[in-house]
Amino acid sequence: MCMQLNWKLYVVAAILCVVSFVPASLLPTTDVIRSLIAVPGVGALFIALFQLLRDEAAHVKALEIHDKQQLFNVGVTSHMANVAFDKHVEFSETYIKKMQEGLTELFRTGPPGESLRFAQDLQDIRLSFRAWLTGDVQAKIMPFESALREMGAIHIALEGMPPGANRSSKVDQIYKRFSEVAGIEHEGHVNEELAPGRIMGHIQALLGVEQLCRLRKAVIEAAINTLEKSNS
Repeated sequence: MCMQLNWKLYVVAAILCVVSFVPASLLPTTDVIRSLIAVPGVGALFIALFQLLRDEAAHVKALEIHDKQQLFNVGVTSHMANVAFDKHVEFSETYIKKMQEGLTELFRTGPPGESLRFAQDLQDIRLSFRAWLTGDVQAKIMPFESALREMGAIHIALEGMPPGANRSSKVDQIYKRFSEVAGIEHEGHVNEELAPGRIMGHIQALLGVEQLCRLRKAVIEAAINTLEKSNS
């Protein structure tokens, strides 16, 4: 990437230098007069030097912008970046669909229902996409799966357990976990770590859904403004 120079200014500065320095050196006059004649040439040199520094700074800035644009183009348009984004979208749609189906089933049957099968289905989906998921994403969704397994494990522990305080405590744990995974208030509190809305919001953030919607809105508004200006 070549540096863009303000050649007109340099040519004018060179002419001023010639017009000033040549007479100052050739005319038979005093040193004071020669110095006065050379003043425009000295000023032209300073202006040329200042413009050269500006051109250099502009060139460095242009190189930085160019390098950043190259990195952006490589990051956004590369094959692996496109594949990774497509895999994230596929995972998000599959996982959220299964999560909604499982919650609907739990609401229909009541806790714990088929919570162990539900947790296993979600785990199978997550593991099938594990090559494309970051540790942060998995850390956000695994507590949800763990809560489902806990419900199923407590339900198994209840089999054969005689009525009493211990059994009642286990049943309360199941309903507490159910309220958490369903995003329902339990004793005036919602566990945001397990609530489905929290998980969906995190997946949307991963895919940049909000940013894409804002970008789309900005593009539409800009197009409308341009159309209105052209018609006015």
